Order: sequence, then C-alpha cells, then structure tokens
Amino acid sequence: MLIILKTVLIFLFINFGNGIIVGKLLKIKNESFTIISLLGILSVTFLQTILAFFLPLNFYIEITFLISGVFGMILFLKEKDFTQFEFRKNIDFWFYFFIILILFVASFSPYLYDHYSYYVPTVTFLKEVGFVKGISNIDLLLGQSSFWHVYQAGFSNLTDEFLRINVYLLLLFLIYIYERRQWVLFLFIPFFLIFIQQPSPDLPTFIISLIVLNELLINSDRKVLLYISIFVFCIKPTMFWLPLLIVLESIYQRNFKFQMLIPILAFGSLFVFKNIWLFGFPVFPVSAFDFNLSWKPSEEILTYSSQIGLMKSYDMHYSYQQILGFNLWERIYHWFTIGLKSILNFGIVLSVIILGFLAFRRKDKFYFLLFIFICVLLKFIFIIVFSAQYRFFIDIYLVVLFLIFKNISEQKSIFTTVITSVFVSVIFIFPGFIQKFNVGKKMSGFNWYQLYKPKENNLININSEYKIGNLNFYVPKYPFQKEFFPWLNIYDLKLYDYYGIFPQYLGKDVRNGFLQRKLTKEEKIQLKEIISETEKYNPKVP
Repeated sequence: MLIILKTVLIFLFINFGNGIIVGKLLKIKNESFTIISLLGILSVTFLQTILAFFLPLNFYIEITFLISGVFGMILFLKEKDFTQFEFRKNIDFWFYFFIILILFVASFSPYLYDHYSYYVPTVTFLKEVGFVKGISNIDLLLGQSSFWHVYQAGFSNLTDEFLRINVYLLLLFLIYIYERRQWVLFLFIPFFLIFIQQPSPDLPTFIISLIVLNELLINSDRKVLLYISIFVFCIKPTMFWLPLLIVLESIYQRNFKFQMLIPILAFGSLFVFKNIWLFGFPVFPVSAFDFNLSWKPSEEILTYSSQIGLMKSYDMHYSYQQILGFNLWERIYHWFTIGLKSILNFGIVLSVIILGFLAFRRKDKFYFLLFIFICVLLKFIFIIVFSAQYRFFIDIYLVVLFLIFKNISEQKSIFTTVITSVFVSVIFIFPGFIQKFNVGKKMSGFNWYQLYKPKENNLININSEYKIGNLNFYVPKYPFQKEFFPWLNIYDLKLYDYYGIFPQYLGKDVRNGFLQRKLTKEEKIQLKEIISETEKYNPKVP
C-alpha cells in the first residue's frame, strides 16, 4: 500500500503540473483539479505517442515528463491562485475511508486474464523498443496498443513499476466527486475497484465518460470536454459516441467552432497513423481501407481474428460454422440464451430502451438526453454488427445508472457504497467463494506484506530461445507470462503452425519491424519440434 501511495502522490502532482502548462498554452482556465489533471494526462500521452515512433518509452522519457510536471507546479505556486484546491473544504471522514479502501484493494495481485496476455506485453515492448512497424505480426493484440498503455509505459520505469496507474485514476475520480459534490458517482466505486490491480484501459473510459457527462450537465467548457472525450476514443475506439455527443450538443447550443476540429484532426490523425504503423490498417482490429502494406497481418490471421470476434459474441458456445448457419431469428435467440452472459445481453437492450424512455420523458433535458440516446444507439448498432460482446456495452449500463440515480442523496449513496465496497474487499481477501463458480482463478488472498508492497503473481518462468528464418524469439514456459521481447507462446506457435505462416523481421532486427510469410517445409518441421518441446512444460495446453 505504501508503494502504491507513493505512485499516486507522484501522479497527482505531476499530472496536475503538466495540466497547468497545457492550460496556459491553450488558454484554458478551469477551476477543477480533476479536469486540469486530465488535460495533463492527455497532453503527455499525445507527446509520448509521437515519441514512441522514434524512441523507446524508457527512463529518460519518464524523467522528462516528471520534470515538466514539477515545472508546472512551480508556475502554479508562483501565481498563488489555489482555486483548484477548494475541494478540500468538502472533505470529510468518508473521503479518507475510501482512500484507504482503494489503496488496500489495489494491493492485491492482478487477476484479469488480459493482464499477462495483453497489458504487460504491451507495456513491456513499448518501454523496450517503442512503436514497431507491424508488431501485430508477432501478436495481433500488440497492434492495438491503447493510448492508456502508451501512457502507462511512459511511467513504468520509475513512478509506477507495479502498473497500478488505475489506482491513481480512481482516487482522482474520488476527488472529482467532492469537487462537484455529485454523490451519485460514489455508487460506481465498488465496481471500479475490480479494475485497479491492473492497467485495464476500460477503467479510464468508464471514469472519464461519467465525468464528461456530468460536466455537460453543469455546462462546462465544451472545448475542454471535446479534448478529453477524443482522448477516451483513442484509448478505446468503441467510445466514439462520447466525442460525437459533444459535437452534437455543441451544434445544438450554437457554440460549435471550427477550431474545435483541430483536436479531432490532431488526435484522429495520430490514432490512425499509430494503427497503420503497428497493425497495417487505420482502425484495430478492422481490416478495412487496405493500403496493401507489406507489414499487414496475413489474410489467415485476420480471418481467424474476425471469426473469434463473432464466436465471442456468443461466449464461444457455438463454432463459427454454426453461427454462419443461423438465420436472423436464430442469431437473436441464441444471443439471449447463452447462459449467465445472456442476462447481461438482455440488460444491455433494456438499458437502451430505458435511455430512450428517459429522453422522451424529461422535458427539461430533452435534447441533451435525446443526443445521448442517439449516440448510444449508434454504438449499440455498430457493436451488434461488429462483435456483440457484453464487455463493449458496459459503459451504456453506467450512463443509464448515472441518469436514473443522479439525484440520490449523499447519505444513501455513501451508505450503499460503503457496504458494497467492503463486500468487494472481502472477496479479494477470501476469493475461495467466487472461485467455486469458476471466477477469479488468479485471485490469491491477502498477505501482510501488501501493506508495504503490492502483491503479484510472480512465476519462475523458463524462456527458451529459438530461431526460425531470420526471427530470434523466446518461448515462455507459462503461456501467459510473456517476459522477454520478442516472444511467442504455445498458443501463438500452434496458430502459426495451423496456418503455415510465421513472423519474420522486415530487415535485420526488431527495429525494422515484422511481417508474416509462408513457412518452408523445413521450417514447419522445426516449428512442430518447438511446439513439442514447449508442451512438455504444460501438457494441458490445447
């Protein structure tokens, strides 16, 4: 907990300091500590993303932004205007209670599947080599490289070596609740607690979207909100509805200015170019707008990815061939009858209906709610067509709950949040109960040393080094413990063996990028031997 507290304190000062500098450059004056801090995060991430094309996000990059944050804090202190810290007047016992609770829950080990298979590998390659052309040819997931992981990688050398950046973000959200005295936001803290042990890009999209919605309701500067909402889109493209909402609402209010297109073009261009460089196409993982680049993934891998996406819509209950055989009615029926997750799917549809009901019922906020309904409905349709996985819809739940309970009293909100947050904490301490239901397998309970240092699932891994063609790569003993770049685990090897392709350097080494080509007969034999050797460590791998 103490090490996490250190990380949080550094982020609180550095991001606010960088936000002060950006505010002066863009002539933005905002009284919110949270909004200024978010401006600091998005500006640093924008610069880190540019730098990642040329440099690894290493210790020197981190020191540079730490120094700039300190410089911003000096500017702030020299002006002696402490408006952004007026939230301290609202602080009570529960503020400190939730700080301790958040730090405590954050000290448990990462347990999400994506932590070791996606988050850690992405952060690792970004801080070791930066953006690599065609990185998706090694591991398709690395082609995504969310802006949130770019930001995380840039501060993972010194400030946040345990990757607990989401703890800082949740504490920033807590500060925002007290700044705006918007007590309904307390209700989301228990749910957000399950994301703070790992740098999941979902949490920033949830938190920032709620902040933006609340700021819209109190008529904050639309220009600032547009900056922040575009940043959310760059973290997770399925959040495209948020900047769309800002634009529609600004046009209706007749305060839309063409200068507002500048951040859209700036962030949008960087987002697209990053995807083309890493993945070969403008938007990950969609293989549209094919420029026929030499480093794009092979057709086999792209087809495999789209098939998996469709099967995940049905929680892998049906094969790709079975789903293709469904007619429209059968697709709808099976989407609502796939077990526990079908309940979530039903809830998504119900949430969209409720949102439409709220829009046409509330006369005072009719156009605002109507715009939210239109944007969310567009997202719903887009995701249904693309890959109807419940996890892409979670933000819709949050928006609807926010609007329904917006006027809840402080006492009811805090009471509910305390009870449910303590319940979540107990689950982390004694995870055996939920593990009986095949949930939270990597949860490992409480150890006293967590009061000082966050717990991690450190495995003693064996990484064997191999070479096929011109590619030198490592194979980890444990499939999800990718530690040395470039790596290929047993699942990657079997996938490439099935399709008869394999990654290769575009040039002499990793900095020249990667492509995929067909395996020769000799290389196929060699790959099968490597798979056979690796399976000895983990024979249960399918």
